[in-house]
Amino acid sequence: SRRYTLIPDKQSQIEINILQGECPMARDNRSLGRLVMKEIRPGPNGQTLVEVTFDIDSNQVLEVSARMVDTDKQHSLRIDFSKREENHASSLGSN
Repeated sequence: SRRYTLIPDKQSQIEINILQGECPMARDNRSLGRLVMKEIRPGPNGQTLVEVTFDIDSNQVLEVSARMVDTDKQHSLRIDFSKREENHASSLGSN
């Protein structure tokens, strides 16, 4: 897991683009999916924390979860490489 702070004041949503590749420029890597968290509590620059976790299991399933530290609201995205398709799961928990 890794924690990040939100930069803009009063930001109400975040979008995390999950990329595969080692190129220094994001546009040169493959996008595996996007995780969007809406209705986050707006706060001042640098005050709101989001914890992002990447887990891959032996069945080639990648789960990316993002959790708002102050509210414990969580969203996740599952990517099954064995099926080569994305399966979305959102709002696993709230408050």
